[in-house]
Amino acid sequence: MELSLHYSNLESSLLKVIQAISNSSIEIEECVRYSALTGLHGEHSSEQNQNTSGDIQKKLDIISNDIMIRYLIETKCCSALLSEENDAPIYIQKDNSSQTYVVAFDPLDGSSNIDCNAPIGTIFSVSLSSLANKQEQETDVNVNPLEIESMKGNQILVAGYILYGPSTELVISVNNKVERFVLTPNKRYVHIGKVVLDGTKKIYSINESNSSAWYSDMKTYIDKYKINGTKYTSRYIGSMVGDVHRTLLYGGMFCYPADTKNPNGKLRLLYEAYPMAKIIEDAGGKSIVGNNSKQRILDVIPSEIHQRTPVLLGSVEEVNKYEEVLQSITNL
Repeated sequence: MELSLHYSNLESSLLKVIQAISNSSIEIEECVRYSALTGLHGEHSSEQNQNTSGDIQKKLDIISNDIMIRYLIETKCCSALLSEENDAPIYIQKDNSSQTYVVAFDPLDGSSNIDCNAPIGTIFSVSLSSLANKQEQETDVNVNPLEIESMKGNQILVAGYILYGPSTELVISVNNKVERFVLTPNKRYVHIGKVVLDGTKKIYSINESNSSAWYSDMKTYIDKYKINGTKYTSRYIGSMVGDVHRTLLYGGMFCYPADTKNPNGKLRLLYEAYPMAKIIEDAGGKSIVGNNSKQRILDVIPSEIHQRTPVLLGSVEEVNKYEEVLQSITNL
């Protein structure tokens, strides 16, 4: 069953937003697939080629961002768009004839992997808007907390990601159920099944080159995976979409912790951690901050749109192992 038919019972304005994201991903997929042939590899050529998070912007980052903004504005169902690639929110005047939404997104996650043809993706979440009386293209990066009330993790209506890999997949959580869709040769997303995180593969996923900068809780936790006889293996792609997709389907854990270089973590709360945390939880897993804390990612209160957070997510069993380590450290 195609995407639009699978969700035909949704509020029409919400379905328009989902379709806009899927349509934009189809256009992005085309750009990604033929980027080596069309001159789209490499960095964006401008004097300021870093986004607000300090990441070097690639050509495809900018193109993907423009594509998503265009499709979402055309729905006339969004009041605000929050992108990794834009310093400030894009406010869109409301059409009072329908419900309106806030969409937060990373248009091309893992873009440092573009030139080597490794898995990359798009991450997004959709929330019912409570923003009002804003003009398009305002420039206040530090949004008033009252204005981002609708962006809290526990109020997300839809979360998802698109993986551009050997096949292009849309994984989406709607009504707390996670579903997989694959892009067909005729550019249609077709449903291939429900996702339940019940995998039992012993995989831990973390960038161990940063281990010298980890805090003691994370060092103790990861050391437990290396004990002889545990039979765990390490897998790390360096693209959140790729690593979380494997974790979702196979089991195990994914972690990007806080450390002495990044005391607030590296991943962004609103458009990376929130959507992935919701997907993992709705599939039966667990997502916590993991920085000497058991706090759910979805319970973290946002204060600004590019806020960072540590992340630990995956199978309940694996996340619980961290909580046991934390408890033992606390009891010392």
